[in-house]
Amino acid sequence: MDMAVGSEYTIDELARAADTTVRSVRVYHERGLLPSPDVRGRIGYYGSDHLNRLQTISRLLSRGMKLNGIRELLEAWDRGDGLAEVLGVNDQPVSEPTTVAAPGSPRPQRRQAPPELPEYVQQALAASGDPHEAYRVTNPRCGDLTTRLVDAGISARDAFELVERLRADCNQIADQYATQLFYFLAGQTYEQSGRTPKDRAKLESDLAIARLIATRATSELIDQAFARHSELPPS
Repeated sequence: MDMAVGSEYTIDELARAADTTVRSVRVYHERGLLPSPDVRGRIGYYGSDHLNRLQTISRLLSRGMKLNGIRELLEAWDRGDGLAEVLGVNDQPVSEPTTVAAPGSPRPQRRQAPPELPEYVQQALAASGDPHEAYRVTNPRCGDLTTRLVDAGISARDAFELVERLRADCNQIADQYATQLFYFLAGQTYEQSGRTPKDRAKLESDLAIARLIATRATSELIDQAFARHSELPPS
């Protein structure tokens, strides 16, 4: 169905246009994923923005994202957060993919020293309370790791510094590969499109899907790498 700017749909028409069900539309309302319609009389009318949103939700669901994660993503977009902030990557101008390095280009030089501890970690270490609690708010799984390291007998500062070095290396991996991965998985299609609001909405969902795929693949690779170092020694 070719929708024009200013198109209006009843809930049944919207569900048909988005290739979904009326029940699903109502569930998305209840879960906070879809804005309320414009109610006139006793009938709710939906616009092209609602249709774009429904199509985005369907694409994200088809790639394995859960409704809670999709809601958080959409809320961030609605707040006007930048794509980099929403997706957790460096602020790369996806609409100008000509700046993306081609495969095989020289990679950035490896950092020679780990970054300083974040300010909130330094403050937590200087305070009388448990420094892991402050760390866990921002990095819950990293907070669990630092706690286990301290339980193993190393100082809190050494634990935080070790995890921050790990973070620095993870940031470097993202710096090396995120731009190319996101360009090939999302930006390239957008570059070849008419860059309409509908194309922009598709770019946003494609970037979210790309992040999901890349994160899962990277997690698998890191797990394999750590597994190689966790084998028991010969008896």
